[in-house]
Amino acid sequence: MLSLKNYTVAVHNLDEAVENHADRFGMQKVGERGFNDTGKFDFQAMGYGNTTLLLLCQPTDESPIAKLMSERRNDFNPHGEGMYLIAYETDDVDAFCDQVEENGGRVTRIPGAANAWVHPTSSNFVLMEILPKS
Repeated sequence: MLSLKNYTVAVHNLDEAVENHADRFGMQKVGERGFNDTGKFDFQAMGYGNTTLLLLCQPTDESPIAKLMSERRNDFNPHGEGMYLIAYETDDVDAFCDQVEENGGRVTRIPGAANAWVHPTSSNFVLMEILPKS
């Protein structure tokens, strides 16, 4: 069984997105701005209560997020911003991933990492990160 941990949105300008979510939606910063070395992106957690949104911003055009955003660009979304990933927690990451793979899904596991990722083609084009319950 999965439970929602957080959701992430890829943005063009992190400072503007933080201000937007604070002003329009009343969200507050959760922790300090950070950098994810694996995914090569800057991020800021925002939220209220137990709901957390991670705003992600690509520092270079070489990051995976930048690639996705470039594929999404159109007249209505000139920067390709939008939903990037939904993170879930589970009691047993390996068992969950085995279930996905046994039923034809694609999972990426990094040796030694506690989490895994379900490929978007296996989840109606939403990247899923699966984490152990904390």
